[in-house]
Amino acid sequence: MTVLRSLFGGSRSLEDPTVPLSSPSIVDWLGGERTHAGVRVSEQRVLGIPAYYRGVSIVSGTMAGLPLKPYQRGTRTAVMQRTVLDNPNPRQTPFEFWQTMYANAVTWGNMYGRKLRDGADIVRQVWPLHPSRVRVEEVDPSSSNPEGKVFHVTARDGSVKTYSAWDIFHVPYLSIDGVAGISPLNVFRQSLGTGIAAEETAARLFGAGMRIQGVLQTEQKLNNDIADAIKARWRQKTAGVEHTGDVVVLDKGLKFEPIMLPPQEAELLTSRKWAVTDISRMVGLPPFMLGDMEKTTSWGTGIEQQVLGVVKFGFKQLADLVEQRATRELLPGGWTSGSWFAEYSLEGLLRGDSRARAEFYRTMVMIGALSLNEVRVLENEEPVDGLDVYLLPKNMTVFDPATDKAGAIAAALAA
Repeated sequence: MTVLRSLFGGSRSLEDPTVPLSSPSIVDWLGGERTHAGVRVSEQRVLGIPAYYRGVSIVSGTMAGLPLKPYQRGTRTAVMQRTVLDNPNPRQTPFEFWQTMYANAVTWGNMYGRKLRDGADIVRQVWPLHPSRVRVEEVDPSSSNPEGKVFHVTARDGSVKTYSAWDIFHVPYLSIDGVAGISPLNVFRQSLGTGIAAEETAARLFGAGMRIQGVLQTEQKLNNDIADAIKARWRQKTAGVEHTGDVVVLDKGLKFEPIMLPPQEAELLTSRKWAVTDISRMVGLPPFMLGDMEKTTSWGTGIEQQVLGVVKFGFKQLADLVEQRATRELLPGGWTSGSWFAEYSLEGLLRGDSRARAEFYRTMVMIGALSLNEVRVLENEEPVDGLDVYLLPKNMTVFDPATDKAGAIAAALAA
């Protein structure tokens, strides 16, 4: 009997009746559906494209490295009590856990985690679930299931268990039905298939001898021993740095014919660079972050501005998405009755623009919005005694325009 080591995490038989032949996980294990390029697209094969692997690694690693902390609602005071955000589960560190979750979101379009609660119904652990093991179904909302979703999870022993949102932490990466996220592996299947096909075709061309330097030709009939001797002598006379720019003398009618790269094969290699640009659109990163260093200053004033654009239009959206879900599903009290909320600290990603950051801090301090110690905290510096005061310019005062119009006009003219 043929045995699979499947995405379910255990040994499964093709004859196992608990796994229907129409199961998407079986199709993915077999390599995914064939694309028009003639290749199958699956998680493992897609991650084999260097640009895609790098993109997923950057997005998941960057978001995993950001501090995600609980704060008191209505204040900016961080909660000192440890929560599941500080230690998601005994197996993973917070960085490892969120890196796994974001990698699943970028590749599969969904984050899934199994929530374990204590006797007070507070979430104490969250264990990541691979999206291939979870199927989401929409049901009518009820008092016991207000979200109107159930999750069918395939366990490692092959059994399928059904849970509600009470037990499953779910973050749809991008959803058009409000139930489940769109899978990039499906919507970008043709583009990813083209990238995989280009990688495989280029590898086969090189493996088939496309990199042969040339051919030694003669009209004389040679046996294998003589041909091998001529080839060895050619290598001896041409190989190595010491023979660079040297001249080789051929006798007995030998002619050297170099092999050039055919135009259609050169276009194939160019298509591999196009795949980097296409993948950069999929993962939301500029091409230079994926190794394409051409046109690195085509947006804004340079790479610094491009990075700020990624933070504002990419990472900030991901942060908002997870902050709200973590507040609702992982912190005590949830969305409605909880006194805590989860929030990322994005200041570290914005430090590249030092001039704009310094101007922002100066303005906030001058109008009394931030104290100097709060600025030091944002810069990961220790507070200093005596710097907790808020400044207020002397020329700023409070007046009532209805009773002091003349004073307001005079103040405006004086300014």
